[in-house]
Amino acid sequence: MKTRSVKIVLAGLAFAICSCGLAQTLDPKSVELAKTVPIADIHSHTYILNGPASADVVKRMGTNNVRWAGGVGDLRGDIADALKGRHIPAAGQREFAETFIRQGPSALVQTENVYFRDLFRDAHDMFAKGIIKGFGELHTNNNPSGPPAFRRTIKTDNPVIRKFYGIANEFGGFVQLHTQHNAEFTEDILRLSADFPNTTTILSHCLPLAQPEDLAYLFKQRKNIVCEMSATGELHNRLARVNRPGRAYSASGLRPRWKALIEAFPDRVMLGSDTCCGWDAHYDEAITEIRTNFLPYLRSDVIEQVAYKNAIRIFKLDPEM
Repeated sequence: MKTRSVKIVLAGLAFAICSCGLAQTLDPKSVELAKTVPIADIHSHTYILNGPASADVVKRMGTNNVRWAGGVGDLRGDIADALKGRHIPAAGQREFAETFIRQGPSALVQTENVYFRDLFRDAHDMFAKGIIKGFGELHTNNNPSGPPAFRRTIKTDNPVIRKFYGIANEFGGFVQLHTQHNAEFTEDILRLSADFPNTTTILSHCLPLAQPEDLAYLFKQRKNIVCEMSATGELHNRLARVNRPGRAYSASGLRPRWKALIEAFPDRVMLGSDTCCGWDAHYDEAITEIRTNFLPYLRSDVIEQVAYKNAIRIFKLDPEM
């Protein structure tokens, strides 16, 4: 009944938006703010292997008025040194990837795995020293939302993920998960977020396969679940040579049901670029798409929350950086 009531509320909001033409009639104040508002990019990959140079990261952030960045791997000291307080450092993605590549998906649930053992040993000290703020991006189910050779399906509530959540919980940290919506995941994430109330769950790409109503249900159940909007427009589909429209927004604007979700839960949504997979050269395009096709369709107060204020609150960032 709770899920149904959430759907009815969002459907009503979306209908009101459509019937009033608000999804396509832009507020000039929102249009202007979207061009210049500071952005916190919480899905900013900086791989060790073939990743961008730290100077290039600083330059692209400056060009696009991206003030803060990180939230996913790889963890790099040169990036941390270059960005200082503007960095949102995360560990775990490289270890997760190495485990999958070398040992297969079954090893991803084994806490004594050699790739996890050292990280779990050192993570408390890394949190205490400010070297990391959380873990991510951890892929538990990216089939079919990941590159074919990198796909896997494992249960989200497993011993390794619980270990990540437990450590983050001690420090008020985060875990950023790339997984897909289904009934089992809903049960898993509600259980994890209840068992570890001081850990913030960040759902990469606002949970592939989820409808706005599914996210609204999770948001209503738990205050420590949020999501980020990377790869929900058209750019990533084009880069991946996938012939389908943007999931949440496109050149014609933000879909009404997504607008209704975000404006109903403005404190639960953030932004990300996700120029993974050799797409660093498209960073400017990713931010431009957000500023042009997504942000202008929100109320001006919501734009600021989604663009950077939520990130400042969640990651305890310096707003003056």
